[in-house]
Amino acid sequence: MVDLQRLREDDLPLHSLVGAVSRMERSRSPEDLHGVAELLQDWLRGPKDTELCRAFADWLWRLARRLQPEAVAADSPPPSLDLEDVRMTLEEMSLEERVAEWPKPWLQKGREQGVREGLERERALLRRQTALRFGTDVAERASERLEHITDPDRLEEIGELIVRCETGSEFLASMDA
Repeated sequence: MVDLQRLREDDLPLHSLVGAVSRMERSRSPEDLHGVAELLQDWLRGPKDTELCRAFADWLWRLARRLQPEAVAADSPPPSLDLEDVRMTLEEMSLEERVAEWPKPWLQKGREQGVREGLERERALLRRQTALRFGTDVAERASERLEHITDPDRLEEIGELIVRCETGSEFLASMDA
């Protein structure tokens, strides 16, 4: 009896059926399954292995369906499915998974740039409003303070101070508080 949950990857020989079963059951991505399919395809090449190949192909196909149901269309594997078919499908799934990850850093970078630009626009608006309400001298002194503020909520509070404060000195003191 083998406890697959406690078994380490290097506890079993690479080219063994138990090792293949262990790797299949531990697979968490199409890429993991693709590696198992490649090993099995290299290992099980003889005519006597046809039925075993078919059984592993069916099992791999079902595991792939469990990992990504949207990528494996049919409910049951095609009757002529072999390890090569499964390996190719897993390779495509793995590639799709990697390609889907590509835009994530770009999106994050875009979000960060958008936040920076939004903060700068808000600071510019607060400088203009301060100049209109309290004059350019107070606006210049407030501008120095605004440059270091990165919290949008704090900038919003400062906008409210422009409305509430009666004098420029009261405004600057409230900004510092």
